[in-house]
Amino acid sequence: MSIKKPLSNDWVPTKTAATELGCSIGHLFNLKEDETFKHGKHFRDIRRTNGRRATYRWHLPNCAAILDLHPGRR
Repeated sequence: MSIKKPLSNDWVPTKTAATELGCSIGHLFNLKEDETFKHGKHFRDIRRTNGRRATYRWHLPNCAAILDLHPGRR
């Protein structure tokens, strides 16, 4: 059995992240693939040990910062 770190409320599922950031799910994955988003800082893979399919959680504040989506910031 593996022990995983608890996820804070800032870490959200893919669909929620896309909605909150105002982009498509595909765009999130493109940013992950081209390494704009870094593993551990912008996204995590929380699949079960030996799981085949990745299950991602996205850190909204960090993703918004790199996309320059801070409210009130110009």
